[in-house]
Amino acid sequence: MKHYITEAGRQLLETRISAQNRKIRTIQAEKSIAYTASGDGWHDNPGYNQLIQLEERAITELKNLEQQLAQGVLWLRPDRNTEQVQINSIVRFSMQATRDRSAREVTYEIGGHGESDLARQLISYTSPIGAALYELLPGSEVEVQIPAGQTRLRILQLYPDWDTVRASPVLR
Repeated sequence: MKHYITEAGRQLLETRISAQNRKIRTIQAEKSIAYTASGDGWHDNPGYNQLIQLEERAITELKNLEQQLAQGVLWLRPDRNTEQVQINSIVRFSMQATRDRSAREVTYEIGGHGESDLARQLISYTSPIGAALYELLPGSEVEVQIPAGQTRLRILQLYPDWDTVRASPVLR
């Protein structure tokens, strides 16, 4: 299945693939040492069998990362849409929990597939909240199920850049 990734997301995937390849090479070197020391019999060398399992998991993770990169369609519009929520949009919205009616306002940038980083105020367009907001206009409301429960989201504003967000009197 194809999905959108940003240039930063592509670079992150490539970095993770390189790191995973290094991890596999390290495991394979350790496995070679363990084999040389005691062979590959499970009763004589349980560490060797454990390394085989680690290698298999690492290879599976590598294949998943490579598949994500292969299926990623590079989002080539670096501009920030301020009319409709898209990838690269910076959106301020309210979140109101249905069960207790509590509300709060948050601001996030919408990133590509798998690019969520809450510390950087970045959520993927495929995350539950990102998917609910995607392609909506300011003033739009939508209900979404998140781990905290049913929540109503209302788009308050879209920003052209983070400097404008920081200068906004609402967030001071």
